[in-house]
Amino acid sequence: MTGRSHKLTAFGKYVTKTLTDRDMSKTELAETIGTSPQYLSYILSGLRSGEKYLPAIVAALELDPRKVEKLTAA
Repeated sequence: MTGRSHKLTAFGKYVTKTLTDRDMSKTELAETIGTSPQYLSYILSGLRSGEKYLPAIVAALELDPRKVEKLTAA
């Protein structure tokens, strides 16, 4: 992401940690779920809800859906 960086939400931190654990990049995740790396960054920083992509993120990273629900509820 060029320009200003945005703070990650709790969900964004969870996804980023999981990506690191799986040796996967945000670009690879974006390709897997069918969005751009920029839009994925907006989701992880809370600038976009990403509601459409949450199920795909959960599936791609095998995340705990209950934990994701807690982290994204606000």
